[in-house]
Amino acid sequence: MNAKTPAGPATDVPVAVRDAIARLMTEYANAIDNDELERWPHFFTEQCLYQILPRPDYRQGRPIGIWFCDNRDMLEDRVSSIREVNVYEPHVYRHVISPAEITGMNNGAWTAQTSYIVVRTMHDGAMQVFSAGRYVDEIEVDGAIARFRKRIVVPDSPRFDTLVVIPL
Repeated sequence: MNAKTPAGPATDVPVAVRDAIARLMTEYANAIDNDELERWPHFFTEQCLYQILPRPDYRQGRPIGIWFCDNRDMLEDRVSSIREVNVYEPHVYRHVISPAEITGMNNGAWTAQTSYIVVRTMHDGAMQVFSAGRYVDEIEVDGAIARFRKRIVVPDSPRFDTLVVIPL
């Protein structure tokens, strides 16, 4: 894991790649926000990494954070647990995301970072900013289809007022 901030935007990214990545970002957020969690694992390659790793842990290069899934089967298991096992107060998320800053290539995958804010709405209508931070991604693009090889969610704060049940 590289905990350093990427050098900056890549300038030679084909338009088709930018479009595929933009679609991936939008569809990812919409699937979570619209409670279509069964779609969520399919935004990832079979062998992938999804972590929620707070900023201090990310900076220190610590490998384990709040969530750790290293393949699509684990993501699907997480969705099954959310639907069938976990007991939590009903709530929904709404993501606000920046355009992805594509920063280059790493072993055949595009690297990118994207800022996000997630507002959580509880069943009684109460709303609050639940998390803000950035996504640090490696994205494979095949034609018009983009999938995450790696998505590290880096919340700015290590504090959450409750468990993180739904993916960020």
